[in-house]
Amino acid sequence: MALSSQKSTPVLVMLLAGITGYIAYTGAVIETAGMSGLAAREERVVAVRDTIARLQAGTDSAKRELARGSVEDLRRRLETYRGSLSLLRRLVPERNEVPNLLDDISSRSRIRGVTLATVVPLPVEAGPVPFNTYKYNMSVIGRYDQIGQFLADVASLQRIIVPYDLSLDQAQTTAAKALGDTTGSLLEAKFQVRTFVKSSSPEGQASGS
Repeated sequence: MALSSQKSTPVLVMLLAGITGYIAYTGAVIETAGMSGLAAREERVVAVRDTIARLQAGTDSAKRELARGSVEDLRRRLETYRGSLSLLRRLVPERNEVPNLLDDISSRSRIRGVTLATVVPLPVEAGPVPFNTYKYNMSVIGRYDQIGQFLADVASLQRIIVPYDLSLDQAQTTAAKALGDTTGSLLEAKFQVRTFVKSSSPEGQASGS
């Protein structure tokens, strides 16, 4: 029994030493792993914080750029609207300039060699808001090419003038003789012109309507 005890003592000592060493080793490993995990987690926190800061800075910069762009865009739009309004005022003046309009048409007829035979004003119509519509029955006498050039001139005047309802017939003999034509080549073009004048009333109603 004594011999058996003596033989087992070194084995027990070695076993205890091994257990002690294992415990110490595993504890160190666990501690090291825990510290590494904490460090890694801290690094991730810092990285996320930096990313958020960069994103916030980018967002703020984008907002500033957007604000500047919006102001510049509004300024460009305002200039465009001003230009359009200026053009509209030339095309459709705020006051009635019918006498000037008729003078322009008469001048074009003389330039193109046609005779302005008829100018009959029609009742003024309200609309389209904010304008009133002015219409005239007209007729001119001349040769085919002259009439075509005259109508093109009328349509291209600075005022918005729309010739329509055009009909062509041979000029009456009496009118042709009065104009000194004996060839029978004169034509009479009957048509209407329509133009627009800025209404003086908020509702765009025609005067006297």
